[in-house]
Amino acid sequence: MRYLFVLLAALLAACGEEQPVKSTTQLAPDALKAHSELFHKGVEKVTDGVYVAIGYGLANSIMLEGDDGIIIVDTMESADEARTVLAEFRKITDKPVKAIIYTHNHTDHVFGAAGFAEGKDIPVYAHESTSYYINRVVNQIRPIITARSMRMFGNHLPHGEHINDGIGPHLGITPESELYALPPTHTFDDRMSVNIAGIQIELVHAPGETEDQLFVWLPEKQTVLTGDNIYQTFPNLYTIRGTYYRDVKQWANSLDQIRALGAEHLVPSHTRPVHGQDKVAELLTDYSDAINFVHDQTLRYMNLGLTPDQIVEKVQLPEHLASNPWLQEFYGKVSWSVRSVFDGYLGWFSGNPSELQPLAEPEEARRMATLAGGNDALLESAQKALNDNDAQWALDLSDHLEILMPDNDAVKTLRADALRKLGEKEANPNARNYYFTVAREVQDGLKPGFRTQMSDDFLATLPIENFLHAMPALLKAEETLEENIALGYAFRDSNKQFTLRIRRGVAKVHDGIDDDVVATLDTTEATWKAIAAGIQNPATALAGDDLDIDGSTLSAMKVLGYFEKID
Repeated sequence: MRYLFVLLAALLAACGEEQPVKSTTQLAPDALKAHSELFHKGVEKVTDGVYVAIGYGLANSIMLEGDDGIIIVDTMESADEARTVLAEFRKITDKPVKAIIYTHNHTDHVFGAAGFAEGKDIPVYAHESTSYYINRVVNQIRPIITARSMRMFGNHLPHGEHINDGIGPHLGITPESELYALPPTHTFDDRMSVNIAGIQIELVHAPGETEDQLFVWLPEKQTVLTGDNIYQTFPNLYTIRGTYYRDVKQWANSLDQIRALGAEHLVPSHTRPVHGQDKVAELLTDYSDAINFVHDQTLRYMNLGLTPDQIVEKVQLPEHLASNPWLQEFYGKVSWSVRSVFDGYLGWFSGNPSELQPLAEPEEARRMATLAGGNDALLESAQKALNDNDAQWALDLSDHLEILMPDNDAVKTLRADALRKLGEKEANPNARNYYFTVAREVQDGLKPGFRTQMSDDFLATLPIENFLHAMPALLKAEETLEENIALGYAFRDSNKQFTLRIRRGVAKVHDGIDDDVVATLDTTEATWKAIAAGIQNPATALAGDDLDIDGSTLSAMKVLGYFEKID
């Protein structure tokens, strides 16, 4: 009964069981090593009453000091990290926390909130859609997003392979981390003006890296807090962990809106502040221009009929942008962005008709081996490519070999070595971490873990509907093609009722309990969430009073058995 809902405990990129790892390389481009200097740990004063904590986790946390209290803008990735930062802020002032502001919903900005609140009822300001995105932590694709995130952030890599994460030193989440986002209490659509602790604050919706992104404008201090719409690296117009399409044109427009403020100080939620009105304006101009350049030139070549692979070769930043220290590819990459823009407008089909009915991967691999003279000859070709320092071609060939000989140690070693060679010369941390992590998966059997600590209080903030509506994507359809069976859910603490129906390979959830359910699970929302998150054993719940089954227990177990489980 422990479903793939333990994806709840994954969040964006949480670590799983600690696995001993030993570094196999210390190689890294000098530029990437130097980039780590941006994340020197400490609290920096921006201007009177504005302080930013840098280097304590993936994101920054910002303190605004007012007359009788402080405001925290972005709260780190865990309550543990937040408490560390709060202790540093307490060296500056002991004024109480009067409010929290989320610039957007990402894990590294919201899941430390409880550490700053210290058990008090603190107002939380955010865009009106932020709660929706936080609640989507219970999400149909969370398992794969989590696995890809841990590869991208290098959570399982030792020092030497992991250098930094491009926008911060590391994602500070471990299996022991307490993740607790407080739900927003004050929200807005377009903009909101508030005065907190004597500080005049303008909150402005500025969609970019996320749809719910906002910036914080402090007119009396001529300071803008930009969230994740700008940081000292080329922007992540596409993230390799996976994401819905990011509207890059909208992103550039938001930067133009920020530039129009004429700010003297710019404080991003990653990397370091920028000072001076002219310097801030010039930076925002270049950053916006870089995004527009990639967007517009991609569309230009799309309209000329080029495919994504061809456009990637064409679209490169002009020298005046490519040389800008804030546009080096330490997080996003131009090539990934081009592909994302193409897909955002036209979808997966490049226009090449050979893609319409491609050979199945096993068949293509078999034919590739035939062309090479057999599996062994293909392996020899891949090994030769690796020996000739053509690691990408070796990796391409290993794709076929992995299908043809999945248990062959020589193939595993070849593939891992090719991945490591690519990683060693890669200056983009996302790509580097991904290469090295997959190499460990291939050769050492590394499996990304899922569990972190999650409080009952935080679970209580998540809608029970999200748990249930995640279930259809877990159905093992092939086992249910002749089934038409339904299971009821009755939550005694909220009086909410639902039916989970399986109908010939499709599962649906709707309100109310149908007359023909084979059984009804009578429980509380808290119990079911704890079971789904792997916190409570279902057998223990059944043995006590937390969970009752009204109807056939065997039939209920049959229905639940049709859904994917995770160890």
